[in-house]
Amino acid sequence: MICPKCSGLNDDTNIFCIICGETFHSSTNLPSTVMGPQNPLETIMPTQIFQPPPAAGEEFLSTPTVFGVPPNYNQSQAGFNQPPPGFDQSQAGFNQSQANFNQSQANFNQSQAGFNQSQAGFNPSFVGFNPVIPQVQPEPPKSRWVLWLGLGGVFVILLGCGIAAAVFFLYRPTGPAEVLPDHLGLFFQNGDKTAITELAKKDYANALDGKDKLLKDESLPEVESRPNLILYSDGKDIPVGDLKLVQLDTIKNDGKLKQVEFKVTPVDGKPEMKRLWLTENLAKGKYAFALFDGFLDEGKHKLWAFQVKNSDRTDNASLLKELTVAPKSKDEKKEENSNTATPSPSATATPKPTVAPPVGARTAYAGTNNVLVRSAPSLDAAKVNALRNGQKVYILGFSDNYDYWNGLEGNWAHVQTEGGQRGWVFSPLLRY
Repeated sequence: MICPKCSGLNDDTNIFCIICGETFHSSTNLPSTVMGPQNPLETIMPTQIFQPPPAAGEEFLSTPTVFGVPPNYNQSQAGFNQPPPGFDQSQAGFNQSQANFNQSQANFNQSQAGFNQSQAGFNPSFVGFNPVIPQVQPEPPKSRWVLWLGLGGVFVILLGCGIAAAVFFLYRPTGPAEVLPDHLGLFFQNGDKTAITELAKKDYANALDGKDKLLKDESLPEVESRPNLILYSDGKDIPVGDLKLVQLDTIKNDGKLKQVEFKVTPVDGKPEMKRLWLTENLAKGKYAFALFDGFLDEGKHKLWAFQVKNSDRTDNASLLKELTVAPKSKDEKKEENSNTATPSPSATATPKPTVAPPVGARTAYAGTNNVLVRSAPSLDAAKVNALRNGQKVYILGFSDNYDYWNGLEGNWAHVQTEGGQRGWVFSPLLRY
């Protein structure tokens, strides 16, 4: 804008000339951005009061002056009136330059004061007002537990799948079901346990004769060098505690023989079935599970024989354990013959025992038939004799150890027969 008084160049927004202080009287000279398109001046001008500094001896004007407008300004007029007489702007210090009326110094910055010409009207704001710009709070980060929860769920799913796969592979059918016996007896299984063969039981009064016959028999069933054996027994017909696995060619006339140790484990879900198995392979040869009852050469012996033909082992030296089943002595045979012979009419005296009873010995009697006399106080010890029901024995003492057999529990009695033979008898089988 060009001042009509001094022809000075002013901004379109100025109300007074910055050169001579001339007031632009006509409202038409006011910039449209100050006046606004339709509104009166008082509604669009800032409400911050500004007064020029007073001259010496003068007080501030009591009438407030709108920023940049003389107090005698009549808003109803289209423009500004002249200032009152005697109002010397230079003396009153009403000089923009002297009054520090500088847009930059008065903080009248369009950008800071919110004076936006692009708006339809004037946006009033106070001089020196610093608008508070609302701070946009950043969205808080998502909690990490959601991520961990998701990872935990994935882990649980994978773990469940792994367990299911392991169970499937462990318990999946790997072949045909195992075949087990359906009646009492002693059996062996083939390699994959899909078939069983029963071992025939053979009874012998003389185990020496039985040994000779079995060694010559080539029809014995053939088993593997480490066979799978099943014993199906109610505990009475074949008591597993008395069962021995012997190598047939080791049985000697003096009653000494060698047995092979084996293990016994139950069959799952079949309490009357037992697995008989070996820790090592057997050498080639003929074998038999045996129950010895009585003297080796006179008793009631049961044998279940088989043979091993294919084996890489040459002998069973590390597997064999010595066992003794005593044969009947000549004196016992003579005594038995004398007791069974028909006495002559003249014989009135009772035959005297061949051996005197031990001093202070207690007398006992066999409680049943076939009470076994063993070489040691153990169920695994060799059988040296068998007592008939009611047979008299002398007790020399008792063992410290106890055993459990056929529902009976007790220690062992060290006995001597009337013929002088000594051994150990399971004490619950005696009566006093």
